[in-house]
Amino acid sequence: MNSETTRVGLQLLEQGEAFAWATILDTKGSSPRHAGADMLVRADGSITGTIGGGPLEMSVAAQAKEMLGTGKWRLERFDSAGLGMMCGGGGLILVEDIDPRRPAAQHLFARMAELLRQGEKGWLVTVLPGEAEERSAVRRCIVDSEGDVAGEAVHPLEELGELARRGGTYDRILADDPGRVFVRLIGARGTAYVFGAGHCGQALVPVLSGLGFFTVIVDDRSDFASPERFPDADRIVVPASFDAVVETLPVDEDSYVVIVTRGHSHDQSVLAQALRTQAGYIGMIGSRQKVADTFEALGREGCSSDDLGRVHAPIGLAIGAETPEEIAISIAAQLVQARAAKRR
Repeated sequence: MNSETTRVGLQLLEQGEAFAWATILDTKGSSPRHAGADMLVRADGSITGTIGGGPLEMSVAAQAKEMLGTGKWRLERFDSAGLGMMCGGGGLILVEDIDPRRPAAQHLFARMAELLRQGEKGWLVTVLPGEAEERSAVRRCIVDSEGDVAGEAVHPLEELGELARRGGTYDRILADDPGRVFVRLIGARGTAYVFGAGHCGQALVPVLSGLGFFTVIVDDRSDFASPERFPDADRIVVPASFDAVVETLPVDEDSYVVIVTRGHSHDQSVLAQALRTQAGYIGMIGSRQKVADTFEALGREGCSSDDLGRVHAPIGLAIGAETPEEIAISIAAQLVQARAAKRR
């Protein structure tokens, strides 16, 4: 789910304004957006979010606008080729009229917004009525990583609790009713730890934030790692030094470690610490010679070739980047690439 659609949806509900909510539930082939992509459609036809643009989005938006005030929902199966799109995929879209008079709707969006704001994980469980219940409402709830449920418990609490215990970051479909029950991750899709609050870090954080990463800036200089310089950061960490900072952070397989500190020794220290974690992505800035020297030094300290093989260095996609802004784009693109690979 999109942080912008969640924020705007909650705002509209608090203002008492109805809207339609369109969400891609499932995809096949080369679809323009993945499952979980969503958009909101207001009475004036304005849209927040996207399900892929083009004729598909125009068609769904028109249908969504017509549904406003009806209290109804519908499923739309789409074939990209039939819409004149060249990507060749297809999928299933749920379009639902959201009534601001329903407290459950505001509760649901409020909990989603809270998860996104805090960088926590939860799962949105959507249950579509069976064929004999087509006039019934769509039921939804959110189960968080502690097993707590917000909204209607659409399945037994034990089953929802097991979903939280299993964890997982990306989409799941419950096995007992795979055609009608859909489970999607809610919350930040990955935490980006940016070590270094210099020019590159400052250019990178707003880009990553806009891409849906929960961003944490880490630097031992409080005048650099400040809210004024990093208004888009979700968290700012100012340790006494870089020497043992990584172990104080909740780095896990859904973490992206970006090392862009102000000096070679700091980079090497953070990299050595990062290699002792389960971080799903580790990248370090520097010339090829600097990278080679760092790897050689870490090898002498006991890091294996497999350990060093986890590192993206020099960091970022090779686009010929030179300025901090260009470097930020190259790094962000590589993180998006790594995140997308996890969905496959």
